[in-house]
Amino acid sequence: MSSLGVTLQTGAGDVNPAYLGVFVVYLLGVLAIGAWAYLRTDDVSDYWVYGKELGPTLATWSYVANFVSAVSVIGFVGSVYGGGYSIVTGIVFGLMLGISGLYFVVHKVRELNHITFPDIIAELTGREVARPITGCVLLANAWVYLIMQLVGAGLLVTTITGVPYQYMIWVIGGVFILYTVMGGLVSVAWTDLAQGTLMVATVAVALAYMVFDLGGLTSLNQQFMALDPANVAPLGDGAYTLLGVAASIVAFFGTIFTSQSTVVRINATDSIRTAKFHLAAAGFILSVFYVMLVMLGAGTTVALNGAGLAVENVDRAFPVLIMDYVPTTIGTIIIVAIMSGILSTTDTRLHACGVTAAHDLYDYFVDGEADDDRLLLVSRVSTVGFGVVATAAAVNPPGTIISLYNWRAILLTSALLIPVYVALYYRNTSGKAVLASIVLGAVCGPGWNALGEPFGAPAAFVGVGMAVLGLVVGRYAWQDTAVVSSGAAPSDD
Repeated sequence: MSSLGVTLQTGAGDVNPAYLGVFVVYLLGVLAIGAWAYLRTDDVSDYWVYGKELGPTLATWSYVANFVSAVSVIGFVGSVYGGGYSIVTGIVFGLMLGISGLYFVVHKVRELNHITFPDIIAELTGREVARPITGCVLLANAWVYLIMQLVGAGLLVTTITGVPYQYMIWVIGGVFILYTVMGGLVSVAWTDLAQGTLMVATVAVALAYMVFDLGGLTSLNQQFMALDPANVAPLGDGAYTLLGVAASIVAFFGTIFTSQSTVVRINATDSIRTAKFHLAAAGFILSVFYVMLVMLGAGTTVALNGAGLAVENVDRAFPVLIMDYVPTTIGTIIIVAIMSGILSTTDTRLHACGVTAAHDLYDYFVDGEADDDRLLLVSRVSTVGFGVVATAAAVNPPGTIISLYNWRAILLTSALLIPVYVALYYRNTSGKAVLASIVLGAVCGPGWNALGEPFGAPAAFVGVGMAVLGLVVGRYAWQDTAVVSSGAAPSDD
């Protein structure tokens, strides 16, 4: 992944008072919700899982807002700008397939009644050491996700306000760290409710404007195809192979099943019924939303090329549309949508970092002797620490938004999809085999990606393949260590 630091820091210009004012008001609003949530957070259970009282409406919109990120708003629009509708074939289809699949297993996850994903793996393997091993994988994923979100937010705000990127990134980072650390999941859930509804509504308004401005939906698609016929080809007219698309679907399908924030939210719901409802409702909302977003990407491509505003860095396509093409009123609406999507996902991942560090790492190494007050303190300190480090990394990020998104999808899917869900349904699987599979997948998937995917073999397939190999070999090598009973107590080794 190549450095983008120089490109990102050149987007500043004259300060735009209108857009800067909207941005400041928005940040003050989410900080106010964070302060209110702080007063409602009484203990570590409230901070981590909302006291396990998350109802259907709050859970649904929190999931929608958590799901839509800088990738979805800036990265996806940029991807459509650079490669047409082919993004739907791999990434969007994989994500929606993942939500549909999770619906049919969510009852099993909720029945285990654990707080985090590593908790579940520790029970399935019968080994407490699974918590820090899995926790490290999840922290790596969350940290990359935080960088990606901050880059998206910084690109947007720098372009539209004129404030230099290297300054704005710290302002944005400081705000989301502050309101997340104050109220935990209480703060995250309520800001998600506000941001999720705003995001969907404002994207719909922005799309309606673009469709009208470009002469209607049919005209928009015709103009999009006229720019390049490959824009409307499912595989980009040869730009993508079936093998590559299949690997992408597997990778993004797997991220839904292996997300720490998703598991935390499932276990924060007040019942299995709510857990299933929020996935079904959110899946429907997100399906409609992504169709609108992809069409908005097509409209952005047509508009910028028609106005002579073409960009080289595709991540800047949407910010340039806002700044140089649409009227200020419509631009303000789009800003609210993008900031809602970015901050709502960022706070969720940051909250997950704090929970993972305190519950799955710190609590393991102190042998479960920390009291609730200590765990709450560690969660908050870890939240600040991960947020600051991610913000520093975002000043000069290691890749484009979509490349970072792809990397963490490969990591999560390679390490966790196969071993965890095989163990969930086949409880006599050896715990050592499951852990070996996790380690092999975590090393081989991202490692193969770092090597440039030699021989044309997709990294997701290599990682998942090695995880399967580790599981099969380990099953026969450690048959006598299988966890037979679902109620078996995890060992300390």
